[in-house]
Amino acid sequence: MEDDLLVRLLKLMEDVGPDQRIPSERELVVEWETSRTALRHRLRMLEAMGALERRGAAGTYTRTVKPHDVAAALKIGLHSSALSSASAFQPVRVALERQAAKMAAEDFKPIPVAHAEDAVMRMEKSTSPDALYAADLDFHHAIFQASGDAALIFFSTAVGDLIADSVSSRRSRMLRLANDVDEMRVLHRAILEAIKAKDPASAMAAMDRHFDRIDSLEIEAPSSGPPVDESA
Repeated sequence: MEDDLLVRLLKLMEDVGPDQRIPSERELVVEWETSRTALRHRLRMLEAMGALERRGAAGTYTRTVKPHDVAAALKIGLHSSALSSASAFQPVRVALERQAAKMAAEDFKPIPVAHAEDAVMRMEKSTSPDALYAADLDFHHAIFQASGDAALIFFSTAVGDLIADSVSSRRSRMLRLANDVDEMRVLHRAILEAIKAKDPASAMAAMDRHFDRIDSLEIEAPSSGPPVDESA
């Protein structure tokens, strides 16, 4: 449901422009015939986002919102919403990374792809859970960078901690069996090779297989091979 009061405030801010004083709380309450408590709540929210600045007796002024402020507001909003858990955020992560893989293959950028390859190589060489986890995060960060899309890179940075939580929640599942670790390496290598081949359809399909397989892992399955060396 749309927040009419917030919409009115945003329209007011747009009309007056940046670095301009807006009417006082008392004036707005009278003009808009609204609750002062409700108005104050929304003003404080916009202040927290960096869109408004209270300057003591001089009043409240609009600000030019910087990308950092928007990222912080987005992070706060997500953490206070139904998407705050790793499981709830996972569909959003899948959609973002699927698009990132597609765009990375469409517009091949050697440097971020090289970072992704380095991460895969570290996965292939290491048996340390912490090292595998770090390489996994680095790989997915590099894919966002390789997309070259400013919006995707912005959102991936803004929600980086949620992406990390999403990876971490699956870490124990991927490290439970030696065979699962091997499969993790294969799945990430497949995404990388599709991007290097500049094949968007294959890159998306490889990313889909990556997430589908992780979601289907059963950590209760009996081990068919030696356990991962967690002391390495």
